[in-house]
Amino acid sequence: MTGRERLTALLRGQPTDRLSWTVLVDDHTLGALPDDRRGMTGIEFSRHLGCDIVQLEGWGTPHQCVSPTLEWGEGVTVTGRTEGERFIQQIRCPAGVLESVTQRGHPRKFLVDTLAELRIYRSLWEGARFVAHDDRPAFAALEALVGEDGIVTRFLAPSTIPRLLENDFGMLAFYYLLHDHPQEMAELIALMHQRELEAFRIAASGPGEVLILCENTSTTYISPGIYRRFNGPHVRDFVDIVHAEGKMAIIHMCGHIKGLLPQIEDTSLDGIHALTPPPTGDTPWELALDALGEDTVIMGVLDPTIFILGPVEGIGEALDRLYTPRLREARFVLWPPADGLTVPLERFESVAEWMARNGSR
Repeated sequence: MTGRERLTALLRGQPTDRLSWTVLVDDHTLGALPDDRRGMTGIEFSRHLGCDIVQLEGWGTPHQCVSPTLEWGEGVTVTGRTEGERFIQQIRCPAGVLESVTQRGHPRKFLVDTLAELRIYRSLWEGARFVAHDDRPAFAALEALVGEDGIVTRFLAPSTIPRLLENDFGMLAFYYLLHDHPQEMAELIALMHQRELEAFRIAASGPGEVLILCENTSTTYISPGIYRRFNGPHVRDFVDIVHAEGKMAIIHMCGHIKGLLPQIEDTSLDGIHALTPPPTGDTPWELALDALGEDTVIMGVLDPTIFILGPVEGIGEALDRLYTPRLREARFVLWPPADGLTVPLERFESVAEWMARNGSR
């Protein structure tokens, strides 16, 4: 089977010829390759390893899908400036000014910290809309790059609660405001979700048969109660909209989700991307199957303590333990990612060698 055939069969719950695995690399790893491999793209790196390609939209390529885009209403201006390692963004609207600061991509100041800023932020969303664009040329270009070696997925921005927690409010402001001003926060969350329903519809009607919503879900910042009240129903709406188009809805959940499995089951998702077992995460792959069912697609992270920090010779030994008979028959894709990290080639090749010896059905 080709990578495309194998992944397509796996996603549809059909038999495959061997186990499936994929990788994620960026310039940190690609720039540190041996001289005879230097200059490879991520797709070429995957072909060198012989793994399947699960292309997360335009990652590592010049082709980007942009639909849908969020556009603020009349009278809103967004500006940004760089000061050393810091990037300062300002959003000006008739209701006031919001400012955020990031340093090397990490938040130093969020847009919203006070009740007054919450009200300014809400005014932005009252005039906001999501706009569709034609992503078919970019998606076709990505499929041509991947060819028969894999599939191209959509990789979408998070729903309302992760957006607030990770990008615009941060944990402290989110939970203080939710506690002290529950009605205003609930109204804001409902307003944002109504706007984002249109974003889900636009994305689901565009190219691509597999849509991954990048939630970064974790009980380190979302409690079961918050997930049950807000986040889970939002994800269920995403899943329902994607399913109505006859497509697959997979949620990127790279954190601690063991305590959320009952709520996650209620979303009816098709699968989890970046499910991470202990000790970095807290959810063994088979525990997710116990809770969500054998038909659940699992794209599971090979834990960094094995893949990155442990001895190279221990990688194969760990895979011997991890690939139980049940997991070998599951709709499972092994994913040793290297995002923002320099990981030596020999560690990827160790996985490839194990798969060559042990990957047959």
